[in-house]
Amino acid sequence: MKKAISVLIPAALLSTGLAVVSSALSVANAAQLNLTSQGASGSINGALFEQISNGEPAGTGVINSFLRIQSPGNSTVEAGYNTDARPLEFDENNSPQFTRSLLFSDVSIVNIDGKDYRQFILDLNEPNAKKKNPDAPNIILDDLQIFLGNAPDLTGFNTTDFANNTTKIFDLDAGGDNSVLLRDRNSGSGRYDYLVSIENSKFENNFVGTNQYLYLYSKFSNAEGGFEEWATKKRRVPEPATLTGLALLGGAMAFLRRRRSN
Repeated sequence: MKKAISVLIPAALLSTGLAVVSSALSVANAAQLNLTSQGASGSINGALFEQISNGEPAGTGVINSFLRIQSPGNSTVEAGYNTDARPLEFDENNSPQFTRSLLFSDVSIVNIDGKDYRQFILDLNEPNAKKKNPDAPNIILDDLQIFLGNAPDLTGFNTTDFANNTTKIFDLDAGGDNSVLLRDRNSGSGRYDYLVSIENSKFENNFVGTNQYLYLYSKFSNAEGGFEEWATKKRRVPEPATLTGLALLGGAMAFLRRRRSN
């Protein structure tokens, strides 16, 4: 009969082994979504990413910019989040026209394949050389987190104060170290490049009356000096022709009432 052999493993070695296994699992769960080809799309953690092939206009009259970030100096990494607080914490543009608070109610809802999403616009502004050179490194979205907060000027990201005043709605890295490979294909900042749509249920299930402000944090690597901008589409107002039609209808009804009274 074979004797059972007991092996005593030192606690330090066991701890190291568990760390290696944990790290291996984390790497195995990592996913990179490649959206560099024309018209590419895909999803991670309930978020839909879609490249806009022809590029929609991205002027101030068309979209509501709420976060603009740009890598400082020779750095190729840039990060930031929208807030009314000053001074800003990372690589955000200081102008309140481009980095500001955003009401949750101002984020438009779209229906995709029978499901509602809150939709955001991403406009990349990388140098033309990167767009034209297929071998140039692509910009990478390494981190995307979205929160609902109870004030327009929260600051101290990754601190207890920020966490106590917000509820996290979305995390690109939930379940693994995920990323999205992107490319500026629409002539710099004149036209936006991507739509990012987050399942509306993630917001509705966590919305409370005090959490009326939306915070979006993003981090990019392989940036080459241009700015990246997050925005929402402006809500449409009645067209002038529609208002004119209503005025004409009102005038006609008033004319008929006068005729009847005579």
